[in-house]
Amino acid sequence: MSLFQSAASLQGRQFADQCDLLLRNSGYEVGSRVLVTTIGIEIDREAVSPTGRIIWFEYKGSVQGSRPGLLRTDTLKKAIANGALLKAMGDRPPFVVLTSHLPEAGAGLAMLETAVALGYLDDVICVYKPADTVRLKRL
Repeated sequence: MSLFQSAASLQGRQFADQCDLLLRNSGYEVGSRVLVTTIGIEIDREAVSPTGRIIWFEYKGSVQGSRPGLLRTDTLKKAIANGALLKAMGDRPPFVVLTSHLPEAGAGLAMLETAVALGYLDDVICVYKPADTVRLKRL
């Protein structure tokens, strides 16, 4: 494994730990990964909201890098593809993406807005924006 891959892996784990902590501090009971074999994807975390509702979370982020979180279109496209596949399942828990960075313009923003409008992603929350994280209490 290269130094770059090793650093990226470590940053991914650190971001996942931050997401888990945010969920716990928001009253969630944080579970484990979920393998959805019928459509061939893995959900980063299943959690139970303070109201008792199961929510599926995908974590997309990093604390460093030139294009962290959903600023990379390939990362954004993977989250959208997972959401589209889950949407095809019909009855599924809400699917929420927790990210370190959101696209603010251009193709990335257009893709993200379209995915949310189509219901592929039930919400996209930037973990570093308090105005976003308050929405966790409404899920």
